Amino acid sequence: MKISARIEDGNAILSLTTISSRSMLKVNDADRLADDLERFLTDPDAEAINRHYRLVPHETGLIVHAIQGDFDLPWRHITTVVDGLRANV
Repeated sequence: MKISARIEDGNAILSLTTISSRSMLKVNDADRLADDLERFLTDPDAEAINRHYRLVPHETGLIVHAIQGDFDLPWRHITTVVDGLRANV
């Protein structure tokens, strides 16, 4: 399993690739997404974040809710996603 992220025109693209499939989620107006995700690394019990997207913590990670759908982000992949989002800035 590989999770990656990038920013395109202010929107985040989160990708999940496995041996047999690939899924993507576009998160609109995601300029603050990296900071919001990183917040949960220092405080896993933080309240859910509501912007143009919603971040909801659960036992194994975060659920990223966006207009186009949901993306389950395990705790161990948050740093990778944050780094990917910031690499494009």
